[in-house]
Amino acid sequence: MAGEMIDLLRVSSIAIIDKVEIEFGKGLNCITGETGAGKSLIVDALKLLMGAKASTDIVRPGRQKAVIEALFALPDKEIVLKREIYSSGKSRCYINGELTTTTKLSDISQTLIHIYGQHQYQDLLHPSQQISILEEMADIQRDRIFDVYNNLLVAKEKLSNTQKMIEAAKLEKQDSEYSLRELRSARISKGEEEKIIRELDIGHMSANLRQDALIALDTLYSGSPCLMDLAGQVRRLFTGMANIDPDIKDAIPSINSIIAQIEELNYSLKDKIKGYEFAPEMIQELELRLQTIGELKRKYNTDETGLLDIIEKLEKRLSMVEDEEYLIEDARNEFQNALRVYIKGVKSFLVKRKSFGKRLCTLINHDLAKLGMAGTRFSIQQSDESAFDKCGIDCDIDDISPNKALKGGFVISTNVGQDMLPLARVASGGELSRIMLALKCHQRKTQDTTIVFDEIDSGISGEAAIMMANRLKELSGGAQTIVVTHLHSLASLANTHLVISKDVVGDATTSHINMVTGSERVMELARMMGGVHPSDTVIAHAKELADRAQYEG
Repeated sequence: MAGEMIDLLRVSSIAIIDKVEIEFGKGLNCITGETGAGKSLIVDALKLLMGAKASTDIVRPGRQKAVIEALFALPDKEIVLKREIYSSGKSRCYINGELTTTTKLSDISQTLIHIYGQHQYQDLLHPSQQISILEEMADIQRDRIFDVYNNLLVAKEKLSNTQKMIEAAKLEKQDSEYSLRELRSARISKGEEEKIIRELDIGHMSANLRQDALIALDTLYSGSPCLMDLAGQVRRLFTGMANIDPDIKDAIPSINSIIAQIEELNYSLKDKIKGYEFAPEMIQELELRLQTIGELKRKYNTDETGLLDIIEKLEKRLSMVEDEEYLIEDARNEFQNALRVYIKGVKSFLVKRKSFGKRLCTLINHDLAKLGMAGTRFSIQQSDESAFDKCGIDCDIDDISPNKALKGGFVISTNVGQDMLPLARVASGGELSRIMLALKCHQRKTQDTTIVFDEIDSGISGEAAIMMANRLKELSGGAQTIVVTHLHSLASLANTHLVISKDVVGDATTSHINMVTGSERVMELARMMGGVHPSDTVIAHAKELADRAQYEG
């Protein structure tokens, strides 16, 4: 047997369990016991180890915390998972002794254990869950289909928006043309308003600015004395000194640099002085220009940048009218291509699912016959891929969404001559559990995990019970299997047989679990067949079952 298995499970202070330690074995492990002894508490403990929500009343009265701890044997290592649940409602989780989160504990435990109980059997009644199981078994994912469908939605919206925008542009064409002419004639450039304000500020202060610039020029270059003359005098002194003290030569480049900067400032100031000559008509012209921009800003309720954006939008809007045929054709082609890719993906998905489904149905029907449901026909219903060949550009894409296009479900006929009907309308609880078992026997991922069945044999007896027992025995050959059962025919095939019992001491009820072999096992099988006080005949039959199972073992 390959894959993972539970070697040891310790449970303490859960409900009527004080402290139990269970050594599970390879193959088939059956848990039996009288009603109310606490068989399902073992499954509940495993669920808690898998991150299930815990209620405070799960903690045994008088105890501070409940503890579940399991040792898993993997092909190359061992893992210990532990969860502590406190009566206060808090919970602590550990992986190999290291504190962790419930989410991480759940993530790792769900790769090691799979539990199937009444809840999962009832899930089998929902078509969406049925198809999810099928697709998981077929190893096909819908993610790509949804991605392509989203692309289709985007393309459809683009086509619709393009058509709407062109129609709106047509209705507003005259107004758009008038506004565009008005704005274009204004010849507004980016940053122009700020530049005009700056020039007006300079213009209004031009006389003062020119006077200050002339004084600065006189001080720097043309006055007597001026900085230029003083710097020249310093340079001459440095040159003479350098003939005697060579170190002074190092200072000459600095004074040359100062003289060059004075020259540069001289030219710059002269240019500025020319620029400060503002005629009154020039200022008036700038004010009129600023007024024009302001009026347009108020009219269109925006700023200078907004006016430029409006020009761009109007140009695009009018170009849409001119390029109407090209734009709609381009958007339509994009939508058709997206539709083609989506339909191709859906059809391919359905073909793969149908192909796998046919093979699976053959296997399931074979198993159901072995499980006492001879004459039952199990099949999978889904959309025919050819139905999508007629989808064109005018189709309603909501009608071909993945949730609709990929819908399907299990159908069944439990008697020869009856019509195939949805599973929920036909199958009983016993039939559902057998169908679940048949599915799980062919679900690849379960072969690498421990499989736990809780009450899978509910409502089953007689020949069907024997057949189910044999099938579970076969399943346990590929994966460690733990079953809570009331069927003696199943328990007799167990590689490890565990019995839950309870006793009452004072006002406290306590459950115990023991592995039974030999005569103890025979008596447990006899109890399952004939009650608390089985007859000698029943005991003899139980011994025969135990001996036969050991022989065939």
